[in-house]
Amino acid sequence: MSRPENDHLDPEMISLVALGERPGTPEQNATADRHLAECGPCRSQVDQLGAIARTARRTQGDGALVPPPESVWIGIERELALDATTDRMTELDVRRRRPSAWLTGAAAACAGALLGGGAVYAATSAQRSTAPTTVVAATTLEPLAGSTARGSVEVVSTDQGARVAVDVTGLAAADGFYEVWLLDKDGTKLIALGVLDGAAHGEFAMPPGVSMSDYPVVDVSLEPSDGDPSHSKNSLVRGTLPA
Repeated sequence: MSRPENDHLDPEMISLVALGERPGTPEQNATADRHLAECGPCRSQVDQLGAIARTARRTQGDGALVPPPESVWIGIERELALDATTDRMTELDVRRRRPSAWLTGAAAACAGALLGGGAVYAATSAQRSTAPTTVVAATTLEPLAGSTARGSVEVVSTDQGARVAVDVTGLAAADGFYEVWLLDKDGTKLIALGVLDGAAHGEFAMPPGVSMSDYPVVDVSLEPSDGDPSHSKNSLVRGTLPA
């Protein structure tokens, strides 16, 4: 599991980490964790794909788990240009064909889309949009107990759909990364949007089927680089979008 020449994690590693796997040796996994703690673009891809997979899992509900079709893995192997006869391919083949119990066909398809270059949602979510936009909702992000940070959030309408733009000031350098979440009114359901960049800014596509009326609360948390995709319960700022 090596890094490409641009010093980012390869798409294969990103996808498997996002799906809850530990795909390499302990040393490789530790190196990947350190890289994700320092690299906003890679961490954003991991978090966005993880959010898509979690959405797919929730959509699947209590129904029977569906194994991904063979065509998904064929497409992944074609895109990665891997030789199925090598030891590396043999190892990966075993991992891929024995995914975690919660991995549904929909989540696997999302992984294939990312490796095939189709996950525009994940790859571009943290970039500032240059397309014409209309602000449809906005609020301030107020500090929570123990925090001095503040921020703002805007939901804008674009030709490609709604996007959530978040800016925070006063965040201290920390061991970990800052992640943006949508919460329901009761704070019992949440959706990960992605990671703030080095300028404490993030612009994320609103997940399909998600509305502000159902998830009006915007939360920014400090997350440790421990590979756990769940909320750390260490929230720093929070605000509620108007209905």
